[in-house]
Amino acid sequence: MTAATITAIERVKSLIKITESLSAIFVQENSLLSSHRPREIAPLQAEKARLAAAYAQSIRDIASNRASVEGADMVLLSKLRTITRTFEERAARQRALLSGAKQASEGIVKAVAEEAAAASGQASYGDQKKGETKAAPISLDEQA
Repeated sequence: MTAATITAIERVKSLIKITESLSAIFVQENSLLSSHRPREIAPLQAEKARLAAAYAQSIRDIASNRASVEGADMVLLSKLRTITRTFEERAARQRALLSGAKQASEGIVKAVAEEAAAASGQASYGDQKKGETKAAPISLDEQA
């Protein structure tokens, strides 16, 4: 084996390892998002950012010099393709989960804003013809 072949094999193995690790984080995050626990993904973000940067750099390196992976055997390249497809599916699932969560939270905010707007014209005293309005008194039962 030549040095170039060994380097190509190591490059592909490294990319496989990075992709598997990043994909594993997506599995954890997607599980947390699916179970409505988005706050629990925060501890994963530093490692995810590190792996994403390494993944992006590795992809850029290979894209700029395809010859850098020539010499890696077809079995290894096939494994990389399969892992990459799985990774992309998990990333797409996460985009869908985040989009759904965003739409749900926007819907809640909109409903609250509409309710607040509707309530702002209710329950007041005074002469509304003269523009006098006073908020209606409320009573709170602290024993409840």
